[in-house]
Amino acid sequence: MNLPDWVYAFASVLAGAVLLFLCWKKRQQGVREDRYVLFGKIVIALFMIAFGALLFKVGKA
Repeated sequence: MNLPDWVYAFASVLAGAVLLFLCWKKRQQGVREDRYVLFGKIVIALFMIAFGALLFKVGKA
């Protein structure tokens, strides 16, 4: 099954945004996480969003 790059790009950006949203929602409810875990989740989410943006750019070329 060959899906275009923009599908994977959208999925990656969406997954990164959802991860950031869930981290924020968890913190808002008062659930505290270790700083290293929170930092790791934020870094991974930003990489996912950046990878999705890169795929959008490459997919349109």
